[in-house]
Amino acid sequence: MKLEKYRHIMILRTLISDPEPVTAASLAKLTKSSLRTIKNDITQLNKLCLAEGSARIKSYKAKGYKIVAEDEKKYKELCSSIEVSYSLFYGRSVESINRRMYILQRFLVDESVKIEELCEKLYLSRSSIRKDIIWAKRFLSSYHIDLDVVSGKGYQATGKEQDLRSALVELRCSQYHEFQPLYPYEPFDELFRVDGVNYYTRLRQAFLKILRESRITISDIETKKITSHICLMRKRMAEERSPELSEDIIKELKDTYDYEVAKQIFADETIRNYVKADEIEVLNFARLLLTNRDLNLRLGGIDDLPDGLVLENLKLFNEIIDDMKDSLGGSIHRLDLFRIYSRDLESLQMQLYLKHHFDHTGKMRFITYLEGSDDMYSPIPLEMTRAMIARLQIRFGEPISDALVMSYAAVYERLFKKIFYPYNKLSLAITTTEGLVYSQHIRETLAEQYSQYIRKIDIFNLYEMRRVNFDDYDAIVHSGFILYYNYPLPIVGYRELDYNRPSDSLFDKLFKNGFDRRELNRVKELLKVYPEQRINDIDGFVEALSYRYAFEPAYQEALYGQYVENEQIIDHYYHRNGIVLVFMPYAFTHKEVLDIYLPKQSLYREEILEVNALIAVSVDPKMDLADMKVLDHILRYLVQTEGALDRLINDKDGTLDYIFEAIIRRKFLNL
Repeated sequence: MKLEKYRHIMILRTLISDPEPVTAASLAKLTKSSLRTIKNDITQLNKLCLAEGSARIKSYKAKGYKIVAEDEKKYKELCSSIEVSYSLFYGRSVESINRRMYILQRFLVDESVKIEELCEKLYLSRSSIRKDIIWAKRFLSSYHIDLDVVSGKGYQATGKEQDLRSALVELRCSQYHEFQPLYPYEPFDELFRVDGVNYYTRLRQAFLKILRESRITISDIETKKITSHICLMRKRMAEERSPELSEDIIKELKDTYDYEVAKQIFADETIRNYVKADEIEVLNFARLLLTNRDLNLRLGGIDDLPDGLVLENLKLFNEIIDDMKDSLGGSIHRLDLFRIYSRDLESLQMQLYLKHHFDHTGKMRFITYLEGSDDMYSPIPLEMTRAMIARLQIRFGEPISDALVMSYAAVYERLFKKIFYPYNKLSLAITTTEGLVYSQHIRETLAEQYSQYIRKIDIFNLYEMRRVNFDDYDAIVHSGFILYYNYPLPIVGYRELDYNRPSDSLFDKLFKNGFDRRELNRVKELLKVYPEQRINDIDGFVEALSYRYAFEPAYQEALYGQYVENEQIIDHYYHRNGIVLVFMPYAFTHKEVLDIYLPKQSLYREEILEVNALIAVSVDPKMDLADMKVLDHILRYLVQTEGALDRLINDKDGTLDYIFEAIIRRKFLNL
């Protein structure tokens, strides 16, 4: 099914995933559309579903809409197609992406392309197509491909053959997505076929059979791209187009294990019958294997890599970690805990280092598998990732826009989960009528289950409570048979609680008040909301804020420049609530900031992404990691929880109290 609007993808995905009818109002809120628009969309989508015989959208009075299968096989294909489209177009305009795909395919396939031809095909004026041309130039530039205008001919794309092939493969979305472009270009598709026949599946099976028997591991999506390289190779060789590798790179590649595997692959009968690769093609394929390695140095695999590159990467890694120690969250690198996970970060950098050495790290991706969805990671781990990648970019001397970047965030997210919230450990008094043995059982159970929350537990017989100094304790735990209480402390009945697992009751009655609220109270004092702000575009507004927050004029350009650089590494925009969250380095502000700016008028990015707020944050990187975790999770709650921002605007202190309790309860219950 060809869908021309991202809104339609969201509607179908919602109907497919919800077993109950979905109201038009819910769909309107989800897509930020009017009720009339939703009703028209439902009519249109129902016609499309019925036309292909996959499903029917039924309307239930006072309940909403529900999609039901007409043909189970076709319905499953529809569900798969919608999920793929959601992944591919996540937060982006379907029409815009399809236009750009067509434009890029024309640039890369045709000897020359006139802008008038593109305008005629896409029904656009020269001024309307300008943004897409600029984007296409940026995309090609990331592959080191130039797009020049030749008088009388139009646009011409030029670059090294291996870079042209990489860009072509990246655009071959339909090869590993069930994706049907709105503007198919047959000459592009023919590059990957022979006489209209697609050999992709057969070649992939042959390639993977040899790969599985080797010591090389490559991620699934990259094996699909590498197979597309094999499909493309036949036509490119027939046109006498050959990769350009330097003598030094050739010498290095010949000494690698990947070269030996590449020779095996092109000796395979299935692949050899499809394409007879010469030496330079085999070497280039070895380069593809090497630059797409999926490495985990904790599990080994380093012996197959060039020793010199491994040592160079380790030296560089240690330099960057030392440089990170004084940045936001950087003190986590000083913990013994970090030693466990440093090998993971080194593994990721090794993969980037191989790409940098044998290829490019700045190649833009046209497709996505939702790598790094803002649902997955917290703001401070994301900012720490930006800081590390920015340092690596300086060392490499080129940008990094690889999917591996989000794996850095996953490592830092894991590290932050190991940090405890600030907690004032409790002193508990246990009293029972059953005697010391039973009391000891209660004590051991509490200690085993909740040791991180308890400083000490003392046991008393009921008659001994008269001599207890209650100032030494935070609560009393009893066995459940005390008939009367007369103590100036919270009293918790042990038997009434489910002590085999953490429970809401136990949290509320005993442990909740032990969580330290200093950071919460500091956030209450720090946070300011600025409504009705005239924001025409985010970049311009952040530039203005750079002048506002900079400690001195010399820092103003650096503050904005770092924002621009970090934005290219990981987007600051959170899709779920339409919030842009920007960290202002404390080194440039010399003050802590937590300001929320609300636009006066509707504001959009990429045509369809509404911006509801911009949050500017600057915090002292020397703050305690436990306090930083509280701040991080408050920010995460704001940007990822529906309605949280609106509640905060209406009741700041009450909402922050609610958020704090929600995050500490989640921690206590191990959710």
